[in-house]
Amino acid sequence: MTATPTASQGLQLWHLPALRAVPALLVGLPLPFIQLHSPLVGLIALALLLGGTALALFAGRRAVPEGAGAWPVPVAAWTAVMAVVAAVLGAVSATELALGLAVAAWAIPAGALELRAWWRMRAVTEPRILRLARDWRAVGVLTILLGLVFALLRDAVTLTGLVGAYAVIVGVYHALAALSARPARTTTSERSDA
Repeated sequence: MTATPTASQGLQLWHLPALRAVPALLVGLPLPFIQLHSPLVGLIALALLLGGTALALFAGRRAVPEGAGAWPVPVAAWTAVMAVVAAVLGAVSATELALGLAVAAWAIPAGALELRAWWRMRAVTEPRILRLARDWRAVGVLTILLGLVFALLRDAVTLTGLVGAYAVIVGVYHALAALSARPARTTTSERSDA
């Protein structure tokens, strides 16, 4: 029999990926329906994605298992800085180069920190924590790949589309990770037997 967590128990393992899914999906889902895929739209989408992600990481920082370290805090801080940079670049110099370099400057270090968290947790035997660590590995690799692609490409339509595609893929991935990390619910009869 598994116990159902109560609200008083605070953050659970599944809260961090659930929190991270929200801004990714909110930014990624409407982006394909915006007609103008310009560097300005890409930088605005990036600023919104990174701002929401920074808030989600900071809010869920205590939902990380002890052995993983406090990786959400430096990633949240770097992500918040890059959200401001993206917003400023959007207002001052909305170019393909600015969009590409802003994404690359954020994604490569953020992905590396997430991979480091996976590396620290790879020997864990508890299945839910191990699945969560593997999710960090997948998102870390995808984020680094995004940074490498953005460092090389300079087409506004492609770059803006890739921001949206990345956001949707990572948002769905985080939503599924949250669902798989949730503990099983107990029925009323199981709770009354306890």
